[in-house]
Amino acid sequence: MTATRTLVWSAALLLVAGQTGGAQPGGAQRGRGGADMPLSLDAAADRVFAQFNSTHSPGCAVGVRQSGRDLLMRGYGMADLETNVPILPSTILESGSVAKQFTSTAIALLMKDGKINIDDPVRKYIPELPEYPRPLLVRHLLSHTSGLREWSNLVAFAGWPRGTRTYTQADLLEFVVAQKSLNYPVGDFYSYTNTGFALLVTIVERTSGMSFVQFTDERIFKPLGMTNTRWRDDFTTVVPGRAQAYSRRADATNPWALEMPFDNVHGPGGLLTTVSDWLKWNDHLDKKTLGANVVDSLTKQAVLTSGRTISYARGLTVARYRGIDEIAHSGSTAGYSTHLARYPANNLSVAVMCNAAGANATLFTHQLVDVIVPNLAPVVAQDTVAPDMNAAAKLAGVYRSSRTHEPLVIGGAGGRGGRGGPIRAVRGGGWLIGNNSAVFETAPDGSPRGVRVVGADNDTTAYTFVAAGPWTPTPEQLASFAGRYRSDEVGTTWTLKVENGKLVASLRSALKAELAPVYADAFAGGGILGTVWFTRDAKGAVTAMHSGSARVWDFTFTREK
Repeated sequence: MTATRTLVWSAALLLVAGQTGGAQPGGAQRGRGGADMPLSLDAAADRVFAQFNSTHSPGCAVGVRQSGRDLLMRGYGMADLETNVPILPSTILESGSVAKQFTSTAIALLMKDGKINIDDPVRKYIPELPEYPRPLLVRHLLSHTSGLREWSNLVAFAGWPRGTRTYTQADLLEFVVAQKSLNYPVGDFYSYTNTGFALLVTIVERTSGMSFVQFTDERIFKPLGMTNTRWRDDFTTVVPGRAQAYSRRADATNPWALEMPFDNVHGPGGLLTTVSDWLKWNDHLDKKTLGANVVDSLTKQAVLTSGRTISYARGLTVARYRGIDEIAHSGSTAGYSTHLARYPANNLSVAVMCNAAGANATLFTHQLVDVIVPNLAPVVAQDTVAPDMNAAAKLAGVYRSSRTHEPLVIGGAGGRGGRGGPIRAVRGGGWLIGNNSAVFETAPDGSPRGVRVVGADNDTTAYTFVAAGPWTPTPEQLASFAGRYRSDEVGTTWTLKVENGKLVASLRSALKAELAPVYADAFAGGGILGTVWFTRDAKGAVTAMHSGSARVWDFTFTREK
């Protein structure tokens, strides 16, 4: 079989959805007499992955398993555009963050061995970490409630973002140990960070006396028959059957570029595997092969210090999809995009692994579930109405996040929120920004003071109204920010200059970030610096530059005298 003959590479039997454990089709095709016929799972998958049905694009591998039986094993698109190798169900791709459940399992096995306690202080195993005001426990690393700053942001602040240098576990640990502050007090919030899972790797190694690679291979992969699974602990290793990863670029004649992960950090991600091995893994979770205590610990949802339970557990998310329980995780690294989901009540697992940056593996999973599972709850649209134009206009302006100082721009009726999409009115009162509820605080005259945006797990972020419109600084105001800003936590000094009427931050000629004004003393700093804002002393002189983003809330660079 060659790629020019067929673009779909299948190890599945052609199976109508009505034969997959009683599932009813989510769509239909027309028969000769015009009657609706059940849409086969293969045909549904062809529709879902149609955009990758080409010998000129990367694509996806997909596997579906129900009640111990493979319903679908297919590949779409190409694993290697240079050598014209297609994606097969046996193609090895990289996991992204789906790997976190395996790192969590390693910790659970050591708990079973009596070598780790979930409530142990992390400094018991990594004493070189700073001592924080509130103890950092192992459970906080597993659930993204540690407050630790994201390591990939830190190396970017140091001037060498991921992909520009090779990083190891030792490099990562050095950056994390140097941090004097957390994003927030331990346990107070959920904020996704790979740093916590990277520290778990060190804990596994120090308590087991083995390398993380050896421990997981001997205790997880080999016992479960996951023969095509290994960690990317040395990115230079040749891995037969591995798909290259790609991202799009603006070149009609050559629209795809290689985008591979070139570092050796693994544990938060970096698992090389296949959809078949992932489905084996989910089978073993259902059977609790590694022990009930080990498997059940993975789905124990975290509780914040406020008492609020969140959907994130220990390397897995426990949620609902259209009325059914879903235990899942998505992943993205370099040009790879993945999703692995388990639906226990339906004895169903779906694995999707893509080698195209931006491929929505989670959406693809759900589109297949829509076909397989009968009687799913309907998707309920938000009950919105035409807004009061005057009321919406009064809410327009720029708001500042109380956490990260990131701006939220609200343009009134039909306008767009800076980070959340359109503002819409809800029937019976209230507003939506994107799909999130928004509660505005206003003065007696109706002018805005702030807004609270309710996100996932009822996490509420407060924003303060700061201006009616974008800030336009004068040349003198821009010049006041020029100078050198130092952080010993990353060992770097950024230089700010005004160039052609723009404020520019640079570390060297090859690394520059143009800062775009958003509100007074604050700028959008691009992909590296996030939102940048400045603080002043009592006399009004600028004393520090700060960077804020979802994974590093407030990082300070002090202005040099």
